[in-house]
Amino acid sequence: MARASTVATALALLGALAAMAPATAQGLRTLHVDALSMRADRLAIPVGATFHVAIHVHVREHVDALDELVVPDIGTMQSMGDERTVSHANGGTDVVETLTLTPTQPGPFTIQPAYLDAIDGRTGRPSRFSSNPLRVTVVAVGGNPVDAAADALRQVATVVAILIGLAVVLLVALALRRIGRTRARASVTVAAPVPQPAPTPTAPRRTPRDEVAAALRRYRTAPANGELRDLRAALFVAAGVPPGATLRDALRAQPGEPLRSALLAAERVAFGAPGVRDAASAELIGATERWLR
Repeated sequence: MARASTVATALALLGALAAMAPATAQGLRTLHVDALSMRADRLAIPVGATFHVAIHVHVREHVDALDELVVPDIGTMQSMGDERTVSHANGGTDVVETLTLTPTQPGPFTIQPAYLDAIDGRTGRPSRFSSNPLRVTVVAVGGNPVDAAADALRQVATVVAILIGLAVVLLVALALRRIGRTRARASVTVAAPVPQPAPTPTAPRRTPRDEVAAALRRYRTAPANGELRDLRAALFVAAGVPPGATLRDALRAQPGEPLRSALLAAERVAFGAPGVRDAASAELIGATERWLR
């Protein structure tokens, strides 16, 4: 009797677990997840400075929101805010979650992967999709050896400049004294007036449009991360927000077309999946050129 009771209890437990699995799967959406990545705009950050972490997801479905996306734990870092933007292109949806963080402790820091749970549209099975982890280095203020060496070199250069200035003053004083003695012994002569150099004309002030045009030329010549960052910052200034702002701030300023398209394309090039960056880069160049006309 005891053995029969144990078998019945085990069968009942297995039945309950089997019933729970479909119920859990029924709470998930079916999604074709093509990309899930995480990037930071800086990998070496001083304590107390601000940097941004962008989590990019691309799904083939047309969705208005992606509440399944779970952002990683930021540990001892302070969150200064986050924003999520949703855009639709190429028959799918791109979601970018931007975290604004401030580190409080120096040392290496690993941000664990972001993830989302969904029914895999390829297999029909419940799956967890995870991004890459992100490793950054937080530098103590004044504790970077390179910065310390640079400060020392600047101090030495300042001392050398002061000594050179004193030597020049001394030489000028000696020369004036010698000239005074020579004039006392010789007849007084009137020196010819020394022509004054013409004032150097000041360069005209560069407008935000000039900055965008210059940054676009550099980006088209060498589309690297540095040139992309300069072009993106120039577009933010042209939209009326500072370079350190987020895409939501730039769009809230209500820039007209095609500046709005250029801002969205720059965001996809900076934080999008590798498979969509080439097309987004071409869209960025085209939209920026249309705005400059």
